[in-house]
Amino acid sequence: MRITELEPDAVLKISGAIDIGGADELCAALAAYAMREPPLTLDLSGVDGCDTAALQLFCSLRKTALDANKALRIGALSTAIVEASAAVGLSLEEFAPDAFHSTGGARNAV
Repeated sequence: MRITELEPDAVLKISGAIDIGGADELCAALAAYAMREPPLTLDLSGVDGCDTAALQLFCSLRKTALDANKALRIGALSTAIVEASAAVGLSLEEFAPDAFHSTGGARNAV
């Protein structure tokens, strides 16, 4: 898993496999990111594997942002994220309204 903050828009790009083994690192990165001033935007287009632990952390970030009256946007979704969330009945469309299918199978709008 790689976590990179892209300048100048402060987009948090997460790529690679995200699973329970990296949950502590991901949790810390998302918690720090949630403290930033809006806008908060995630780029998940490079995620090539995802488990429910990672999905729970993204849902937690969303709740934290909502509680702080901050907008959270997922500007890009990989096929792995879409499939993992669908497998557990979670729709990320609610906070990724701008994401769209590209020819590479990823959903992106960043």
